[in-house]
Amino acid sequence: MDFQQIKSQILELASADQSIDALWLYGSHAKGNSGENSDVDLAVLFSADEADLLARRLRPELLALEWCEKLRLAEGKLSILDMQTAAIPLSMGVLQTGQLLLNKSPNHEFRVSRSIMSKWEIDYEYHYKHMD
Repeated sequence: MDFQQIKSQILELASADQSIDALWLYGSHAKGNSGENSDVDLAVLFSADEADLLARRLRPELLALEWCEKLRLAEGKLSILDMQTAAIPLSMGVLQTGQLLLNKSPNHEFRVSRSIMSKWEIDYEYHYKHMD
């Protein structure tokens, strides 16, 4: 299966999943420099917070395993990042270089994206500028 077919099927899965508000493609496929063995890097904005810490931590990995099975991809061929729990530099990288493939809740996506950008400016850019 080629990447465009995989991408199309991923969009179908994400569109049908009520727990997903937004989906980004990032990494080599988004940048256009993927190779034959490149995995597919996705970032997800879940519609609701998960109260249980372990469940929150495992949620993107379990989704990746589920989608790999449904798409008949090798385990590890799909990587999923939770935009709300990922490290700010990684989430900011998704916003800067990724492709927003699906946005079922523009208000939620806007709030989370702005929160990430704000944390980036306050916690990272400010401190990098003032490290001298």
